[in-house]
Amino acid sequence: MKDIIFLLGLAGAGKTTTSRILVANIEKEIADGKLEAKGVIYLDGDEFRDAFGGFFSYEREDRIKLALLKIRLSVALAKQGYIIVSSGINLYNEFYKEARQICTQANLKYFECYVRCSFEELFKRDQKGLYSGAQNGKIKNVVGMDMPIDEPIYADLVIDSNANIEENIQMIISKLKEQK
Repeated sequence: MKDIIFLLGLAGAGKTTTSRILVANIEKEIADGKLEAKGVIYLDGDEFRDAFGGFFSYEREDRIKLALLKIRLSVALAKQGYIIVSSGINLYNEFYKEARQICTQANLKYFECYVRCSFEELFKRDQKGLYSGAQNGKIKNVVGMDMPIDEPIYADLVIDSNANIEENIQMIISKLKEQK
């Protein structure tokens, strides 16, 4: 199993839901003795921003800095024997490259999963009103709307968030085991 598993995608793509189910599966593998780790830690993008976001704006540069802070924290925790599952928007080439480099330098395995979701579906799921707010000009700095993204071209796995979530989880677990 990889030391650091990062699920990336736009707001509302299903990263948090997928991550939480993935964490439960990893916890079971650890409890059953099928996986060796002290435990699994989940770092949610929204919760991480709530904890440290007061120091960072929603501009591209600050989003990248915050994402790199999260990867550095992930490295520190993984070095202590934990498997880290992290989710966030972080759809920038600068992040992809730096995240892999930081993990490689720390002799840790890094797995990147892109949770792809159509804009039609994102607008349907728009719980926070981000997309409708951006479309109406009321909200600025919405990634994927007025802030362009860099789709990850070197992701270890791309899943479709419109697909069955259990099938997506099995695809992630299979790919993780395959890349041991």
